Amino acid sequence: MVLIPMEREHTLIEIIEILTRKMEENEVSIIEQSELSQLTRKQIFYLDVIYQLKNPSLGELADTLRLSKPSITAIVDKLEKRGYVRKVKSDEDRRSSHIHMTRKGNKIADLHNEIHLGIAEFFTGSMSKTELNTLVRLLNKTVKAME
Repeated sequence: MVLIPMEREHTLIEIIEILTRKMEENEVSIIEQSELSQLTRKQIFYLDVIYQLKNPSLGELADTLRLSKPSITAIVDKLEKRGYVRKVKSDEDRRSSHIHMTRKGNKIADLHNEIHLGIAEFFTGSMSKTELNTLVRLLNKTVKAME
């Protein structure tokens, strides 16, 4: 009888390294083949935050990103020039503006969300519903500890 050695389990550090590398490879591949290639990683991140905040004011975006208002103004101006967002004066206070995603910006945000969905499917494709629920519970615990 021949014994087949069992595969060695990875350490947590190795798992994090493998997952980080695979997610990066997946994201880079999709970005290079899509309209996202026209943007820097930071610009994609900024658009994603604007999308999640749903029409934030410049101040709200500055607070969320922990950047100064002049920095946010410069970022938003560049994104506006490229057609991804538009600044709209507030109805309540004409001194402040809200950032709205354009159709082009929403398309980019949707594409970025598809990348995240693909990563989630990569993570969970081989898991049972019970394992998935356990993973989500444990990751939520980790995220709460980080906040």
